[in-house]
Amino acid sequence: MEKQQAEIMERQRAALAKIEEEKKRLMQSPSSRKKNLEQEKRFARAASTLAPDWDFRHYIAAIEKVLADSADAADLSVRGEALLAEHGKGKRGRRPKNG
Repeated sequence: MEKQQAEIMERQRAALAKIEEEKKRLMQSPSSRKKNLEQEKRFARAASTLAPDWDFRHYIAAIEKVLADSADAADLSVRGEALLAEHGKGKRGRRPKNG
């Protein structure tokens, strides 16, 4: 019985490792990198609009303060998405070429 349980646990560990490897591979795909880059750009635009004089130290301190106040992650997610939609959009029109 214990031997069977050990074998089952080993198979589960192997399956989880395989899933993690596949997840890692997918996160490195060009489409996911493009999505992540776009999210980073949206964050940078929204952050510079909401708090133009803040840098990374301020953001880390704000995150720590919110976590200490035990804010609800779902509420923060909804509010963050609304702020990104409002302030994270790029400017319309043609972009000048650099170079």
